[in-house]
Formats: sequence, C-alpha cells, structure tokens
Amino acid sequence: MFLIRKEEAFPDYNYNHILDITPDDIKAMGAKAVALDLDNTAAEFGSFHLIDGVKEWTENMIASGIKVMIISNTWISRAFILSRQMGGIAFIPWSLKPLTISLRTAARYLDVELSEMAMIGDKLSSDILAANRAGSIAVKVQPLSALKRNSEAAQFLFGSAK
Repeated sequence: MFLIRKEEAFPDYNYNHILDITPDDIKAMGAKAVALDLDNTAAEFGSFHLIDGVKEWTENMIASGIKVMIISNTWISRAFILSRQMGGIAFIPWSLKPLTISLRTAARYLDVELSEMAMIGDKLSSDILAANRAGSIAVKVQPLSALKRNSEAAQFLFGSAK
C-alpha cells in the first residue's frame, strides 16, 4: 500500500508559471540549485519543444549562479532533446518520482545539499511528493495544460484583451 502523509503533499512555494520564478526567488528560498520537471512545466506534455521563454529562463538562472538540472519521468531521447534546447544542461530521465533517488543523485551531481535544491514541477503526486520526501524545497507551478484551458476560457468569455 502506498501511503502519503498529509504534509508530504503540500509545496513550500506556489507559482502560476515557471517564468514567474526569478533567480532572486530561488535564492530567497535558500536554494543554490534547481531540479526542473519537463512535462506541463517547461514543455507541454509529450512535446519535443520548450515553451517560449524557458531557454532564456534557464540561461538567466545559470548566469545568476544557480545550477539547473532536468529531473523528469520522461524517456531518455526526449530529455536529451529538451536538454539541448536549454543549453545542454544535465538531465535524469525515467526519474521514478515520487521516489527520491533522482533528487539525491542530482544533489550529488550538482554538489549541493538536498535542502539547497528546489524541485520545480506541476504534479503533487510526483514532483512535490519527491521533493518533500527528499528534504528539498518543493515548488509547484500550475500545469501548462491548465493555464492553456484557463486562457482559452477567458478569451471565450471575455474576448481578446486590447
């Protein structure tokens, strides 16, 4: 039986979108590194293309002294392709989240303590749970699919903004 303690399911921080998170935000959390989910966080589910702005977001984090690594349950070829679009950052595919082994591996690779790594993702049942169980900083963003649906609904209801 798979048991989840209530406190494991809550993120430390909530943001609407990955692009809303700044290097100053990451540093204020006490993080020196970011573990980044792909699906519905940096790319649409199953897509081989990053959403607009993620490449620049990654470059900005790295330029600010924050280490960035992909940790995703996706397959290796997709993680490789998306990693190259982000400047060739390291990645862990088939990460088995919510198990913590990928976060522990990433922390060792990035040479940071688990408590100094922010796991950014959209799913409570994998990203946030893994971060909390590993002792990392859990940062939840809204899934891209939900943001797209909300945007389409607002456009339908209120028309396009001028």
